[in-house]
Amino acid sequence: MALTPDQIASLLASTRTKGQYAEFLGEFLASGESGVNANEQWVAISGKKATTVKQGFESAKDKKDAPDDARYVKVLVSEDQVYLINLKAAGVDLPAESGATEGEQAAA
Repeated sequence: MALTPDQIASLLASTRTKGQYAEFLGEFLASGESGVNANEQWVAISGKKATTVKQGFESAKDKKDAPDDARYVKVLVSEDQVYLINLKAAGVDLPAESGATEGEQAAA
């Protein structure tokens, strides 16, 4: 008997895959989208707790081999959903804490 999408999501939610958040972060940045709901975008994390998903993306952003534009990604939690916002793609003024220089902020 074939598994339903809900069964697959439930099984995947209880597993861990090394580097999956870094992979998802890279996919998001490559897409050029200004924002996505991470829980809906990737079935492997759809059933995970929001705090776990947020921490996974924050850790991926902090890795030394993270994509250059990872510093422009804001990870937000709202109503148990995790959202990735690409401040650069969205045309949002970049906060000083992002690590961008004034010249980069002016160019964005």
